[in-house]
Amino acid sequence: MHGKLSSAAAGLLLVATTAWASTQMPGKVLRVYGPGGPHRALTECADLYEEKHGIPVVVTKALPHDLALRLPEDGDIYYGGAECMLEEFVQRNPGVLDLSTLERLHPRRIGIIVRKGNPLNIRGIEDLHREGIEILDVKLENMRHFHSHPSGKNRNVRYFEYTGQQGVAAWLSNPRIDAWVTYRSWHLSLEESTDFVEIPGEHAQRFTPIAVTHKTPHREEALKFLAFLKSDEARKVFVKHGWD
Repeated sequence: MHGKLSSAAAGLLLVATTAWASTQMPGKVLRVYGPGGPHRALTECADLYEEKHGIPVVVTKALPHDLALRLPEDGDIYYGGAECMLEEFVQRNPGVLDLSTLERLHPRRIGIIVRKGNPLNIRGIEDLHREGIEILDVKLENMRHFHSHPSGKNRNVRYFEYTGQQGVAAWLSNPRIDAWVTYRSWHLSLEESTDFVEIPGEHAQRFTPIAVTHKTPHREEALKFLAFLKSDEARKVFVKHGWD
């Protein structure tokens, strides 16, 4: 009789625990929003974090105007492609991010994507001013100061896109593009058709900013995820995707 009661009690406990988990876990989902550039690396880190800690992390890429809508609604964490992107978001959307939680994640190298074999022998940014070189510029990356001419605008900038992913599509579809000043991470997406000419120096490195929102109901868990992103394990993921 005692054994039957113990089994029944254990069964009730299991049912109760399962019911509690089913109601509590949906509220534990961390929602992370930002642009497309770091999306793959962050998604892989999110999967690792869920495996280790059992907390789902959903990483969603969005354009700036969509981020302004989504983050105040249900966002726990914001990430940017570079610090200038976070600064612009904060300026346009004051009060959304808790800047006391701001972290600068692993740096990303800037360089020049050129056609495979570098047929125009582009060795540095000074070569981008040579006559006949046609350059792609991606607005959200804010790279114009790298290829601008000292006397003003570089007339070799002929093609314009808004996002890095649109830049990749343009590179693949338009063989007239000779050069694109961008991050090494995009070179990895185009490795079969491009070489990467690294721009040396700290001025050609940009960190990936990330911060918790003021309205998150999961502040403690969000801060733990940020701490995980700074770990050696997470850094290896970023390096695999083109970060330094």
